[in-house]
Amino acid sequence: MQETFYVEILGCVSEKQFSLDELVVKAQELFKSEGIAGFVGLLLRLLDEKVSIEICTGQRRDLITCCESAKLEIHQTKPRTFRTTAGKIQIQWKRLKCRACKKTMIPLREILGLRRHQSKTIELEKMVAEVIWEQSYRRTSRHLGTIGAIPVPKSTVHRWVMESNCDELKIDEQPIEILVADGTAFKGRNLGKKGYFRGKGDLRVLLGITTEGKLTALGSWAGRSWDEIGQEIRNQTAGGKPLSKVLLSDGELGLAEGLVGLSKNQQRCHWHQIRELKGTMWKDGAPLVEKRIMQKKLAAILAFDLPNTEFENISPDDERDVKQRILEAEQKLDEMINYFHAKKYIHAAWFIQRAKKNLFTYVRVWLETGLACPRVSSWMERIMREIARRIKRIAFGWSNRGAAKMTRIIIKNILSKQQWQKYWADRLQITGNVILSFRGVSIK
Repeated sequence: MQETFYVEILGCVSEKQFSLDELVVKAQELFKSEGIAGFVGLLLRLLDEKVSIEICTGQRRDLITCCESAKLEIHQTKPRTFRTTAGKIQIQWKRLKCRACKKTMIPLREILGLRRHQSKTIELEKMVAEVIWEQSYRRTSRHLGTIGAIPVPKSTVHRWVMESNCDELKIDEQPIEILVADGTAFKGRNLGKKGYFRGKGDLRVLLGITTEGKLTALGSWAGRSWDEIGQEIRNQTAGGKPLSKVLLSDGELGLAEGLVGLSKNQQRCHWHQIRELKGTMWKDGAPLVEKRIMQKKLAAILAFDLPNTEFENISPDDERDVKQRILEAEQKLDEMINYFHAKKYIHAAWFIQRAKKNLFTYVRVWLETGLACPRVSSWMERIMREIARRIKRIAFGWSNRGAAKMTRIIIKNILSKQQWQKYWADRLQITGNVILSFRGVSIK
């Protein structure tokens, strides 16, 4: 269907004085409230009338799905309103009824590919999903009402996000070399004794590094233990084989034990090891000066860089030298453990003892396979900061499902932008079947 539209606008401006800003603001208000929405509504009304007449007169049978001897007639006209980024579009679509089998149909709904009771467009849902991971539901609702003149309640925005599948993560087909796991707490939703919601939830994230060095997301979980997460991943792994060569993580209790079998080796993050030593010594009552001294000492022990030579060109002498340096570093860790025991710092001694065997895994893996494994999860911390900013600082009272879903949306926007764009491109169905041309502005 091709039509030429003529837009009639009454313009009245003062000949004495007015600002350009006022003119622009008034023009935007006009087109936002009536212009674009009115144009789209008129175009749909013309299409509905044309298609309905063609079906009733037997010119089109491709949309008829009731019976072979179908004879349709206009049964009723119903008003419908759709929320869009261009404002509210109001139309009157026709419902046709077959005189033979008494079934009814709405041709315009079939052409537009709308679901029953659908009241919003996908492009509006896309706008909401792209805004919601950076600000709260309340601010998103206010943003839609102020900037886009689209009044959408906060509860409706929340329902749209929770019903959407935009957070689905597709695991990269490339083999994963390194797994990185981390977790954080959030203000959860548990009913307290006084009748209000309070409590704390645990959020856990699992990422991977492929053979080509690409970051990929494996998932996020809330209210699930590492044992449950590990079992879920193992069930998805073909043949029960290890998913990666190295697991990079901090010293969270139960993490490595829960993910056992997913990686051949574990590497403790050096940054977390140095940072968390202060907390463990605090539990033992150590003074602040001593905590800082031991942190610097641990940092000096862990300051071990891989040789500059290529893995294929490393000589036996260099390999023996590297292994000797690892042995000396572990002996210094034993001295630190003995010092902590002598000072009755039980928590600190246990902390170093537990991590000792996994602090130089990145060197041993490089000597065996040539894989350059990171020893710190700095890029993981950047992602966790984004998650914490949205989950902890912008909102509270999360359900486990809501926190995990929002985390996946954040991860997908950071790591898998192409997946995010492809998901919405498939849903929007931009196929080139609509062409609009602006032929200029004139006075008649």
